Amino acid sequence: MMDTFDWKPMQQLDPEDIRQTKSMVHQAIQNVASVGRKFSPVHPRDFNSRMIWVPALSRMAGSWVTGNTSFRSSLSLETFEVFLVDRKVNTLASFKLEGKTYPQLMIWLEEQIGKYGLDASNLTLNLPYKIPDHPVQQGDPFQISSKRALTEFSKFYHNTYVTLRKIKEKHEGAEIYIWPNRFDISLEITLKETGDYETNTRIAYGMSPGDKTFENPYFYVSTWPNVDTEKCSKLSSNAIWMSEDWTGAVLLSKHIYEGSQQEKLERFYQESSEQLVKLLLE
Repeated sequence: MMDTFDWKPMQQLDPEDIRQTKSMVHQAIQNVASVGRKFSPVHPRDFNSRMIWVPALSRMAGSWVTGNTSFRSSLSLETFEVFLVDRKVNTLASFKLEGKTYPQLMIWLEEQIGKYGLDASNLTLNLPYKIPDHPVQQGDPFQISSKRALTEFSKFYHNTYVTLRKIKEKHEGAEIYIWPNRFDISLEITLKETGDYETNTRIAYGMSPGDKTFENPYFYVSTWPNVDTEKCSKLSSNAIWMSEDWTGAVLLSKHIYEGSQQEKLERFYQESSEQLVKLLLE
């Protein structure tokens, strides 16, 4: 029997199936993020829209909000369904996305939120960032073309969470979040605190489902401020150092499938972070 925090073995699929799934799910999670953004305390860096991974349910869950009850929205990557749940994880309402449009989803969400004493009349998707254009934005229905691809896509978040959870245990106060703009899942560790977030010395461990740098999923360790990664020694598993737009290390998903997947990712995070932390603290 699989434990909640067990690694889920990953199978390599056609990268295009994963890319299509990522694009569709990225659109859907904007709805989940919008609830926290609208009804949680405003944060200058949009932290009220960030989400967490719920490993037992394979869901991306938003911030808790409070009307006449406390609830939050989440997206299931098992059923491609939006859920509103209370703090005991009782389902208050759910909406199956397959074949439905964004306007239909928004109407449903406004109706449900209104039941809990919150004014959802101005709930919109005016995002404080730009996400890739998608036919869903023009009224096409949500559609997952491959259930298998959705399952494999979900494993990227689950397995990253399982791995980051071990790192998190060593750093009190650090949390693992999913960010709706970049759609990555990450754990950020502050190494030197200045009193100003922008100037803190930080290292982040994470996974991106693909972006303008690498269109397919990849695992990463990044730094702030930037460091000179040319001083770093070679990494195992074909991992590479980054030195231009940002500094850190990357393990492409295509290099994780062979051999012990979990061991490979754990080794990548350890090997790269040891060198990067040394540079950050020089």
